[in-house]
Amino acid sequence: MGLKDVLEKMRLIEVERAAGGRPASTSAPAAGVTSADVLREALQDLPAPRPIDEGALAVEEEGAEVPDFPSIYRAAGVNEPAHGFSAYKVLEILSSPDLAGLDPKAKAAALAGFLKMNPAGPVPLRDVIQDAVRRDQALDRFEEFLRGKLRAAEERAERDNLRLQAEIDALLAKNRERMEANRRARDEELRRFQDWQARKRVEEQRLQEAVAPFVEPNPISVGGAGAPETPTRS
Repeated sequence: MGLKDVLEKMRLIEVERAAGGRPASTSAPAAGVTSADVLREALQDLPAPRPIDEGALAVEEEGAEVPDFPSIYRAAGVNEPAHGFSAYKVLEILSSPDLAGLDPKAKAAALAGFLKMNPAGPVPLRDVIQDAVRRDQALDRFEEFLRGKLRAAEERAERDNLRLQAEIDALLAKNRERMEANRRARDEELRRFQDWQARKRVEEQRLQEAVAPFVEPNPISVGGAGAPETPTRS
């Protein structure tokens, strides 16, 4: 029996017009139980969510793409129900043209009737709800898994950054020491140069005194470097 047949049997879509040309009633019969009852029944024996099987996920490699939802569900142990009526299958039915124009209550009643009259055997609505809840739990578990990976990545980055900063600080200190050593070496060279200049001036003074009695102007420079000055014409 197909969806349309079930809908016709439940008088949820028009199959014939009543006298006077008015369409037959499209209201569903009372189900006898509330949605809270259905939910309570579905949740009371819901299996505990399984942890994410990291070995089934291809996200260990750095930069790997996040797996798709079917892969996440498989890693969480969520398998397609044996009767085939998963939450996705029910969603497909609810969005079919036969149900698109019905209000939410009518859709729920039609779906419940379709599952009950399934040719392969009745499908408990509890199974559909449990399938949806288990998938939601799997997504929550996977989000926790990704948060854990994010925290681990942040901690690795922080540790690496601290190590790099320590290396930078050590290199900076080392380079500062080398710069200071370079300044000390330069200062020492300057001191030696200035000391030699002082002794040079003394020596030049002596040389100047040695020739002073014989020539004027004196060709011996005192203090400056370079060739002796030539006499200027008067």
